[in-house]
Amino acid sequence: MLKLGDCRQLIKDIDDESIDLILTDPPYVGVVKDKWDQTDIIDDAFAKELLRVLKPSGSLYIWCGVGEKSQSLFRWYPIFNEHFHFKDLITWKKRRGIGMRKGWLYTREEIMWFVKDNKKFIWNKEHQYSQEPNQFKKGFNGHAVKPFKRITNVWTDIPETLTRKQKGTKHATPKPISALERIILCHTKEGDTILDPFAGSASALIAARNLNRNAIGFELDAGQYKESIANLSNNSNKD
Repeated sequence: MLKLGDCRQLIKDIDDESIDLILTDPPYVGVVKDKWDQTDIIDDAFAKELLRVLKPSGSLYIWCGVGEKSQSLFRWYPIFNEHFHFKDLITWKKRRGIGMRKGWLYTREEIMWFVKDNKKFIWNKEHQYSQEPNQFKKGFNGHAVKPFKRITNVWTDIPETLTRKQKGTKHATPKPISALERIILCHTKEGDTILDPFAGSASALIAARNLNRNAIGFELDAGQYKESIANLSNNSNKD
C-alpha cells in the first residue's frame, strides 16, 4: 500500500507496535538536485514515531551516506542511537563509482541496522548464507562449517540499479530490490508488515510483495508517487 503525503503526518495513523520491519532510504540532503533531497526530515520526534510503530521484535534499516556531499550517517546515528539499539553498519560495495577529480572514487553506501529490543529481535538464520561455496571444511573451533559462506556486513555481490537515464525513471537513487529482499528474509516471515516512510521508487514495497509480505509506503512527491503506483501495478519485480 503506497500513500501520497508527508510521512511525518501519515505515520501517526499507524497503530503502536504493528510493524515488523522498517526499511528506508531518507533524503541524504544536497546529494542530488531534486527538490525532495533539500530538506532533512530525520529528527528526534520522527525517530520516536518509528520506535512507537515498530514491534519489540522488529529491526530498523536506514540507508545513509558518509562522503563529502552526504554526511547523513554522522547526523542520523546519534538520533537513532538515543532510542534504538545499534547492531551493525553494513557497507554496500558498488561496482561503479563516482567522485571528485581530486579524491578517492566513491564506491559505497552504508546501511545502519538498529533493533528495538536487543533480546527479542528476529534473525532468521537460514537466510544468512550466500550462494558462494565455503572453501573451509572446519571453523576455528574445529566444528564442521556450512557448505556456503555466511553473508558478511560488506556486500560486494549486489549490483547497482540502472540510473534514471538508463531506466527512464524519475527517481535518482533507487535501491536494489535484491538487497532489500536480503534484509526482509532475515527479519520477517510471510504475512509480516514492512514500512518504508520514504518510498521513492517503491523498491521496498516491490521486494516485500515478491516475498509475500505486506508493505506500507509513504511518498511526498506527487510525480514520483504516480510513477511508483505504475511500477506496482505493472508487477515490476526486478532491479
